Amino acid sequence: MKQTYVYILAAAIGLTGCESVVEGLNKNPNSIEINDIDAGLYVNTPELALVSIVRGLDGRMASLWTGQIIGVAQFPLAYYNYQLTESTFDFEGYASVITQCRHIQQAAPENAFYQGLTRVLEAYLFSFYASAYGDIPAREVATDAEYPKFESQKAVLAYSQQLLDEAISSLKSANSPSFRQDYLYNGNVRGWQEAAYSLKARIYMLTKDYEQAYQAALQGISSADRSMMFRPVADNQTGNKNNWYEYSQNAYFGTEDSESRQCFLFDVLDKRRNSKTDETARKAYYYIDPTNSTVSHGIASALEPEPLLTYEENLLILAESAARTRGLDEGLAYLNQLRDYYDQGGAVNSYYADYGFNYDAYTADDFAVGGLLNPDGLQPVRALLREIILERYITCFTQFTPWDDARRLRGAGESDIAVQIPLNTATATAHPERFYYPETEILANPNAPVDPGLYAPTEINRRGES
Repeated sequence: MKQTYVYILAAAIGLTGCESVVEGLNKNPNSIEINDIDAGLYVNTPELALVSIVRGLDGRMASLWTGQIIGVAQFPLAYYNYQLTESTFDFEGYASVITQCRHIQQAAPENAFYQGLTRVLEAYLFSFYASAYGDIPAREVATDAEYPKFESQKAVLAYSQQLLDEAISSLKSANSPSFRQDYLYNGNVRGWQEAAYSLKARIYMLTKDYEQAYQAALQGISSADRSMMFRPVADNQTGNKNNWYEYSQNAYFGTEDSESRQCFLFDVLDKRRNSKTDETARKAYYYIDPTNSTVSHGIASALEPEPLLTYEENLLILAESAARTRGLDEGLAYLNQLRDYYDQGGAVNSYYADYGFNYDAYTADDFAVGGLLNPDGLQPVRALLREIILERYITCFTQFTPWDDARRLRGAGESDIAVQIPLNTATATAHPERFYYPETEILANPNAPVDPGLYAPTEINRRGES
């Protein structure tokens, strides 16, 4: 099991596609020492590894299970129908993200920027895996522990918060590096600091600590240009293209299938039109053709940036947490701040600027009993929360947030405000609540627990837990 976490630097550098990083290194790759290379030269390797995980199979699975994309054929169709096994998943991020981050930390102990950046990446990976699997190894990963123990989901999320606190402390004293191999923020210290706060807020939302989520989000991502994005580049390297562009070329994922059946998300967008909202442009921007990626100019076009943590999500965290802790007026103010951004074209790229869209500000009357967004008579603040959750579902398309929200609200018994996502197949009786533990982990680590199954809620999402 210990070998699962061994880091081979040459392989990690290979992920970047940058030959200049290894020019002049003629040693055996397995004998490279920590200090042989400036840590700044390979800080992008755990970044790219994290992107490949978050925007890879794990992210696609969450989208399949929340009605946002359709699996049209082969493996995507099986995944769509909840047909998968332990061999479907892996903990590759422990080697490709965590161990790499630890080596950077050891190679540059006095560099506050690298110390902070790498801890944000670690916290992202640990919290992502904890959300997906529940109990996972954390503190003993990339240590001398031969068989890292599994910690409770709550403990891992608390550890992620600790890492983020350490990251913020480092970043507050950091200077921008002179050498920038930082693909996510190009060495912008303030960007990383705001991302750390937004990630803290996201994790607090998972654990239903809404006051703490609100306080963290206040210091989170403050503008669209501070969003944590993977930005593909125009070259011939396949790995530098938009992930959804690559998938839809050969993997049969899309927002419509071969029978012209559209995904549930598109049904939602069609029904959302009212006197203050027009989603025509956003639906077109979200369209993914499962058989011909070259027709897409939107979210699945070759060079379209991909979100990991965004200004929009941070505003929606503020909106929901404020509505829950401070009431309708403050929650509505944040929702309208997002709608104003969208009304200026922020929901789509420039290709769709001439498509129809409208996001007029809502008023408290719209959420009053019998109002525009409350025809069924919910308490006004609940009607507002329902709209915020719906906006999170739409805005965070292709991200983990819609699945996190669905499970969080199910566990809290809040069906009145949850998006009513249908099951993908008539043979299913429940929605998936977690991923299977990877087969490689079960076989290699004697500390691995008995897998509770796909439909067992994780610790934070069991009814009555938080």
